[in-house]
Amino acid sequence: MSIARHFGAKGDGRTDDTAALSHALQQGDGHLELPRGDYLITKPLYIPLDQHGRICIDGSGGTAKLIMAGPGPAIYLVGSHKKSALPADFADGVWKSERMPTVQSLEIEGRHPEADGVRIEGAMQPTLLGVLIRKCRHGVHIIHRDRNVLIANCHIYDNSGVGVFLDRVNLHQINITGNHISYCKGDAIKVSGSEIRNLQINGNDIEYSHNEKAATSEDILLDAREGTIREGAIIGNTIQAKPSPNGANVRLLGVGNGKNTAVGMVSITGNVIGDQIHGVDLRSCRGVIVSANSIYGGIQYALRVEDSEHIVIGPNSIDHNSDYKGKTTDRVLFRNCRNVTMTGLILQHTLEPEEEPAASVEIDRCENVSLTGCEVLGARNRGVLVRDSSVVRVAGSTIRPRPDDRRYKASVSVEGKSTHVMIVNNFVGKGSEGDVQMAQGTGNAAGNVIV
Repeated sequence: MSIARHFGAKGDGRTDDTAALSHALQQGDGHLELPRGDYLITKPLYIPLDQHGRICIDGSGGTAKLIMAGPGPAIYLVGSHKKSALPADFADGVWKSERMPTVQSLEIEGRHPEADGVRIEGAMQPTLLGVLIRKCRHGVHIIHRDRNVLIANCHIYDNSGVGVFLDRVNLHQINITGNHISYCKGDAIKVSGSEIRNLQINGNDIEYSHNEKAATSEDILLDAREGTIREGAIIGNTIQAKPSPNGANVRLLGVGNGKNTAVGMVSITGNVIGDQIHGVDLRSCRGVIVSANSIYGGIQYALRVEDSEHIVIGPNSIDHNSDYKGKTTDRVLFRNCRNVTMTGLILQHTLEPEEEPAASVEIDRCENVSLTGCEVLGARNRGVLVRDSSVVRVAGSTIRPRPDDRRYKASVSVEGKSTHVMIVNNFVGKGSEGDVQMAQGTGNAAGNVIV
């Protein structure tokens, strides 16, 4: 083990320790320990792994702090791997000198507007464990080509940019697990312009990564308008924010114009999601599952799905946190979608809406949509509105307004050029336009019971 102070580092928070720490990395045995103290640096600790060999930077159980007082990343890990994760694609030198570069038990604090925490490039199995990154621009910035990234049990907190930023990277296999990622104004987790496979975001506490002055904010953003993102799981996280312009707790963006294969094969399951303009916002996606989530406080939309296909909406709870006051619309929208199922959803409106919606659930210009076994309670204006859609089934559900709601029009309304619509075997409430409103020749309504 190499001790930083043996190479001249002071750790007093005043002396520039850049040269001493760089010397320790170059001449040490690969395991650099920073004893308790505050280590000020003004340039990145640049670590070309093919030259340094196996590396671990250890902050002595979290008692050491690295202060980045200049632009760029405090720690810059650079590997030479340029192929896939297949065993046959690895040069012997990568396993010998570069595998699993590790940063652990260390605090990194930024004291420059362009200071970043850790940047990773071309690395195999880079591992961050128990790292605290705060007051930086980007917490963890991943670029170019990397494989098998592990970010676990870290605190990425109060940064001006992105917490974990996958930035124009070709990356297979990344696990972001058990972290606290909060108060990052440029999104908590962001993927942009990248080729990503096997993205796991599991068991994190993701809170208040919003910017009320920005044009848009997201806690988790998978942006595949350039590149592709597939084979991912967003599971078991708490994902919360405050309302901000065009904000979303979880947003997936594809190319659009019917080219909806860029982002998909993603499961959004078992999360607590709330307090943003949009809870889950899916645009131009294919093969996305949204199930077993507790979604509250979708100020405009709890769930919005547009220009997407092969979408499975399983049992979810859309409700509100009884400790929180205010208005929330919590509507569900499908627009220009194909091949959608929604089953077992409980949507219960108890607060006044932020804005008056056309319906609690709106199916607009869609094809092959099945809504079955759902509860739409305290419905607003209309329970379910089907407009200009075909091959739509609403069955076995309960759709009712709040008591004495004089604004309520109907439980199910079918409008426009809709065809082949089945409204069957539901419990429905009656409004000013009836219970089920459907023009002759549009489809079939049968077996519904007025409650």
